Formats: sequence, C-alpha cells, structure tokens
Amino acid sequence: MGKGSTMQVYGLPIWLYPTFVLIVILFGVCTEWDPLFGVDTITKVGDNDVRTAVENTWASGNVSYSMYMDAAAMCVMGFGFLYVFSKYYVWGGVGMNFFICGFCFLWVNVAKAIVNAIFKGEFHKTQINLDEMVTGCYVTAAVLISFGAFIGFTTPSQIVLVCIIEPLMMLINEHIVLDYIHVKDAGGSLVVHCFGAYFGIAVVIGMGVKAKDLPDAHRVTTYFSDMGAMIGTIVLWMFWPSFNGAGFYNDVTLQGRILMNTYLAICASCATAFATSSLLNKGKFQMLEIQNATLAGGVIIGMICPFGIEPWTAVLIGGVGGVISCSGYALYHPFLERLGITDSAAVQMLHGIPGWIGAIFAAFACLADNHNYLYSYNTQWETTADMPRSKGEQFGYIILAIVCTLGVSIVSGIITGVVMNQPCCPRVHKKDMLVDHDCWVIHDEGHDPRLRNYDTNVVLANPGIPVREMEAKA
Repeated sequence: MGKGSTMQVYGLPIWLYPTFVLIVILFGVCTEWDPLFGVDTITKVGDNDVRTAVENTWASGNVSYSMYMDAAAMCVMGFGFLYVFSKYYVWGGVGMNFFICGFCFLWVNVAKAIVNAIFKGEFHKTQINLDEMVTGCYVTAAVLISFGAFIGFTTPSQIVLVCIIEPLMMLINEHIVLDYIHVKDAGGSLVVHCFGAYFGIAVVIGMGVKAKDLPDAHRVTTYFSDMGAMIGTIVLWMFWPSFNGAGFYNDVTLQGRILMNTYLAICASCATAFATSSLLNKGKFQMLEIQNATLAGGVIIGMICPFGIEPWTAVLIGGVGGVISCSGYALYHPFLERLGITDSAAVQMLHGIPGWIGAIFAAFACLADNHNYLYSYNTQWETTADMPRSKGEQFGYIILAIVCTLGVSIVSGIITGVVMNQPCCPRVHKKDMLVDHDCWVIHDEGHDPRLRNYDTNVVLANPGIPVREMEAKA
C-alpha cells in the first residue's frame, strides 16, 4: 500500500466512523439502564402524581464509584504515562492509550451482551450500571496490556481492529475459565493480565514484526521520557488495590481482604524489585526494571487476593513477583529478542509471567487447604455451582485454566495479527516504527530520528517549514 494512498492517510476515519455508527446501533439493541440504578416512577396518591425513587444500587455504588475512578485512572493515566518511555513515540504512547480507553469503555458493553448470548443460548441486554463500568475497566486493561507489546508498530486503524476483536476473545476466555472450568480470578491474574500480555505478543508474531528489524535509533529512551513513564508506574502502584477489589463492593469483608492482600504484595514487590535491579546492574538501578517490576505484586496476587491467607504469605508472594519480574527484564527479555520475539514494552515480564505464576500460587493454596475449594468468601472456603471438588482436583482445574488462557490468547492474537496485515488496514513500515511524526501534527520535527541532516539552528530560523522540506531544498 502506497504511503500516500487514501487508505494510508485517512484509514482511521474510514474505519472508525462506520464502526461508531455500528456501535450506536448495537448500543440500542444490546444495552439498557439497570432498572434498579437511579430509575424513578410516577405513582398515584389520591388525585396527585407523586414521583418516588425506586430502591437502587447507588447507595452501595457510592463505594464502587470511587474505586471505579481508581480503576479508570489506572487505565487512562497509569498505562498512559507508563507508555511514554520511547524517545520518539511519546505522543503515540499516551495518545493511543487514551483512544483505546474511550473506544473500549463503550464497546465492552456490546461485546458482553454478544458473548453472554453465545454461552447462555438466550439474549439479554447489558444493564448499564457501576458494576458494568468496572467491568469495562478490566476488559480495557487487557487491551492496554496488549498495546504495550505492539506499541509503535501499529497504525490507529489496526488498533481499532484490536479493540473490536480482543474484548470479545477476552470475554470468551473469561466465560470458559469462570463458568466452565469454575476457577475464579478476582484480580484478573489470568483473565486480564496473562491474557492481555500473550495476546499482544501473539499479535506481533502474526504481523511478522521481529526485534532485529527495528531501527535501533528508534528504540532509545531519554532521561525525561523515562521520568514520564515512572509517573505512570506511581499512579498504577497507588491504585492497584482498587483495581483488584473494585468488583466486590457488595461484600465489604471480602473487599477489605482483597485490598489488604494487594497492598502488602505490591509493597513487597516494590522493595524486592529495587534490590534485584541493584544486584543485576552492579549496584545501580535500571529504570525499565523499576518502572515495571515494582508493580508485579499487584499482578501475581490477583487470583489469590480473596483467599484467607496470612499476611506474611501476601508479602512473600509479592516479593517473589518483584524478583521474577525484575530478573525477567534483565535476563529473559533480551534472550527472547535474540530469538526474534518482539515485545515493545516487555509486557510479558510484568503481566504475562507474573499472571500465570500467580495462578500457580493459587493452585498450591488449594492443596494446602483442607476444604473443597472454588472460591473464598468472608472467612471460609466455599464451593460454588454445587460442584464439590477435592483440593487435588481444583489444583488440576486451575492448571487447565492457565492452559486455556494461553491457548485462546495466543491463537486469537496470531489470527488478529495476520488480519491486521491485510490490505484493508494501513500499516507502519519498519523504518517508521516507534516514531510519532506520521500520526501527529508536530511542528518541531527535530525529534524525528529519520532526519539525518537535522540542524537545530536551521529549524529555529524557519519555524513554519517542516524539516523534510528544508532537507529537500538542501
């Protein structure tokens, strides 16, 4: 596809406007207000009409809304700033992250109705309420994690395609894990973090992008771009307990346990990440490792955070997460790149590996308990769906859930990557990857690494003339 073709230039509006019209139509078909959420009625009292508010969920929703805002802030601000690490793809990192949030927060409401109809055999509209808003954050987080794997390699049109397909596949996998395998995942270690990471890596494989093909100059970071990414890390770190516990506002006891377990784990991963980075870098800290491994405790504790474990267990699990994630960035990630596996933001080290390791921790917690286990409420182990299982059986089912999540995410991700490479989607040429200038109006083009004859004095003397035109005249 030529670089100046209509599809290459106007691909996003060509893709998005029809898609948006479809979403509006599907919103009318697939969604409705929750009848218990702020609906009021008119009743007759004598000769007078009296408006009375129906008992609604807003009272409990007040608690949920604050936590929803925390979860939404993680998606919009946390991931947004985290993805400004690249010197030449700062606007693309935070801007495309913002675009994904806006699109997916809407689409997930339609996708949920579609997937529920597939699995339940009957159609029910998604009832819009605070709980569904939280669900939107979880599904969107999976897409944002995937975006980290192919950040800078995709056009906005290709990102739209991911935003349509991945929420559907993520919800399908979630249905299989929760309703068929009967493994619960409160914080999304498997169904959010692990799925998002391996879906994103699989997309890159399907697109055929290899680390060795990327221009080295485009992959550099700077003192200030890494500082911006560190702000994203701090936002994520602060709000992570809310992300794990936001869906449990109707059970204050369980939610409190989730928050505290997550808090202890993420504090532990922060401590061990700094120590491990210093160990692996001869007494110095590597910013990439600190930006990510400090958050690993929130991922690895996700499935086990509702369990009635001792405080020291949460600290140990989080500390292990920090060590594993930091070591992965220092040792395992370079090895994968030598094999040709591309992972732009190394999401496998923060989300993928800690995700499935967190599920393994949960599986061993089942073996250590004397009761049949499917989910933990209040202070007791309880079964669900009238399916008593031995602890060994539940261990096996959690392993099955890991295999299912990896299988669905990788297969669907590769297929999505192949589709994204078709002529109907504008593509980013290898020499243009991880560069903002082809998607954003940037008047100062001095930060375009493709311009070898860049001269600061010439640019300052000609503020209205693009650098490329100056080079052509030279």
